[in-house]
Amino acid sequence: MLLLIGFGVGIWGTLLRPAAYEVRGTLVARPAANLLLVQHDAIPALSMRPMELMAIFADPAVVDRAGVAPGRRVRLAVRSRDDQLTLVWIETLP
Repeated sequence: MLLLIGFGVGIWGTLLRPAAYEVRGTLVARPAANLLLVQHDAIPALSMRPMELMAIFADPAVVDRAGVAPGRRVRLAVRSRDDQLTLVWIETLP
């Protein structure tokens, strides 16, 4: 019974929250506190080829905590919401 409830809660959470997609690329600029421009590698899950610039809206605190800077390779997760990509998390790659 508990397993069934846990499964139901997991499915409900998936319906309420859209999937997050992993992105790798180079942070090109941060033109505003809540906006990142990323030149990304291919994203097979979204059927996207490498792209020059992807605009990602972000909570400034999340970006500041990660300590990322333009010119650095990054790995991040985004969600699509209202025709915008929003940042879930971000980290610098070695």
